Amino acid sequence: MTELHAPNYRVRLFLSVDLTGSTAFKSKNTSFEWLKAFQHFYGEFPRLYSSEFDEVCSSIEGIGGNERSAPPKIWKTIGDEILFVNRVLSITHLGAYVTAFSKSLHKFGELVQAYDGLNTKGNGWIAAFPSPNCSIGIGDGGDADPMSGGNELSTEEFESIVDEEPKKFDFLGKGIDGGFRISRNSTVNTFTISPALAFLLTKAKTNPDATKFDADFRFHETQSFKGVVNGRPYPIISIDTIRDEEERELHRLEAKLLQRPSVVADCVELKDYLDKYIKLNKIEKPVLKLTHGVEDQVPPEHYQSYVKEWEAERKKSKGDDASFNEDGNPDLDSIIPSVEEAVGGIVNDH
Repeated sequence: MTELHAPNYRVRLFLSVDLTGSTAFKSKNTSFEWLKAFQHFYGEFPRLYSSEFDEVCSSIEGIGGNERSAPPKIWKTIGDEILFVNRVLSITHLGAYVTAFSKSLHKFGELVQAYDGLNTKGNGWIAAFPSPNCSIGIGDGGDADPMSGGNELSTEEFESIVDEEPKKFDFLGKGIDGGFRISRNSTVNTFTISPALAFLLTKAKTNPDATKFDADFRFHETQSFKGVVNGRPYPIISIDTIRDEEERELHRLEAKLLQRPSVVADCVELKDYLDKYIKLNKIEKPVLKLTHGVEDQVPPEHYQSYVKEWEAERKKSKGDDASFNEDGNPDLDSIIPSVEEAVGGIVNDH
C-alpha cells in the first residue's frame, strides 16, 4: 500500500484579466464581429503573458530553473474573464509573474483598441494551501477517482497534480473569497491586489537587487466587503497601470490642486501599514523566501497545526489505535516526529 504524505505548505498566486467594455461592444456589433474580438482575447492574452514571463525571468538572476519552467497556467474562464493560477516559490518568483502580467495588460490593451471600446483590467491575490485554503477535485459524473474529490484526506501527490493541471480543480477558502471581492474595484488604470499580495510585493520592491521588481502602488481608500475580515474596512490597493503618460501627469496635477497626497504611495510606509493591518485583522500572511537559492522559511503555525491534525486523521482512518490515548482523543505527542518530518521536507523541498 502506498504511504500517504501530508501536503507540503505552498503559496499560489491568482491573477484575473477582464475584457472591459465587452457588453456594450456586443450590443453594437454582430455576433461575427464580437466573436472575432473574443477569440483574439482568449487566444492572444495567454500567449502574450507566457512570452512576457519568459522575458522577465531571463533578466533576473535570482530566478531558479524550476521557477522559470512554470509558465502561467489558466485556471478557468468566466465569460469575458480569464483566471490564472500558479504556485510561487519565492518573492522574486512572485514578482516575475506580476510584472509579466502588468506588461501583458498594457500591451494587450493597446492591441485590443482596434476593437472600439474594448480594453483590459486586472486583479490579483495570493492564498496558502493546504490550509487555510483547500483544493477540490472536480468530478466528471463517473466513478470516483483520486482526483475527483473522492479522497477526504489531501496528499502531497494530489496537490502536486493541482499545481500542474489547475483546470481540473477548484479552490475554496477565505483567501479565495476575498480575492474575488476586490475585483469590482479594478479598472483599466488600476490593477487591484489583495493586502497580503501587496505586502509581499512591497518586500519585493524594497529588495530590488535580488528581485528586480519595480512597480508603483496606489492606496485608494478602505471599503467594507460582506464576508471579508468580518465586514471591517478593507484597504483598496492597486498597481498603477495607467497607459498614457499625459493621463498620468493629469492625475498628478489633480492630486496637487486638490491637496491630496501623491497618487503613488510610499512603498516603505505602505509596507509598514500593511504589516500592521494584516496582524491586527488576523489575515493570512503567506510565508515565502526572498529568492531562489536561500533557505526556505519555516511554515506558519497554522500549517504545523494542520499537519498534526492530518496525521491524526490518517492514523484514525487506518485504524491505528496507537495514535489515540485512553480517552479516545488524538495523542499528538505520538505524531510529533511526523510533523517535524513534514516541515523538514518543506525546508529542503526546493
